Amino acid sequence: MTRRLLFLLTLSASLTTVPTWAQDYVVGQNYVVRQGQLPYAGRTQYSANVVVDGPEDQTRDFLQSFMKETYRIPLKSGLVSLVTKKNGVLTAKQVAGTNISSRAVDIYAATTALTDSTTEVALFGGFGEKTFFSPDLTSTEFKRLQAMLERYAPAARVNAFRQQVAAAEANVAAIDKEKEKITRAMENTRANTAANLKRIDELLRQNKANALTISQDSVQLIGNAQLREAGTQVLQRRRERLAGVVTK
Repeated sequence: MTRRLLFLLTLSASLTTVPTWAQDYVVGQNYVVRQGQLPYAGRTQYSANVVVDGPEDQTRDFLQSFMKETYRIPLKSGLVSLVTKKNGVLTAKQVAGTNISSRAVDIYAATTALTDSTTEVALFGGFGEKTFFSPDLTSTEFKRLQAMLERYAPAARVNAFRQQVAAAEANVAAIDKEKEKITRAMENTRANTAANLKRIDELLRQNKANALTISQDSVQLIGNAQLREAGTQVLQRRRERLAGVVTK
């Protein structure tokens, strides 16, 4: 088990390195299926390759869905992916009833991220670990395998464009949501400003009324002082008169 796990980890490291055929990729070759090679099971295997738009994770998800729905081939992640948490080779062992052969076949798929938005898909297979398809020795099976990828390519293009549309729609929705947030903030600010101005106007009117009241009170206070002065004088005279009567 330890040796097998070590082998799988070594294989994962080799697959995560961009292979030679991927390094030779030229912009404009997207969705064109061609023959390629990649290392697997200690040997170089022949494969059918195609470059599609989309990040690797989305490409793998759609490839698995397409192969299962179209050909009933359940591609699954192997032990390498579970251990390393990296994208390893997808496998479907001893699948019967495919249009590749009347015999049960093994189907493999490897994905390589060429850029953040471009992924290379490699499809290969065989009758077992010792007999892999090749354009020379098993030309019929290899051509049928390649035909699968040729059918996958236009579907992947549609899926990529749908993903791009969905991403653009999500971006527009996020912008609209931010616009609504800003609009609500502006409306709240305007309402707060209007309330403040109304309050200021009320305070100004109140201050004006207070100033008038103070002015009126001041006049009344002067009149009160005059009345007090007159009253004090009357009081003083009466006290004096009272005092004159009492002393007699």
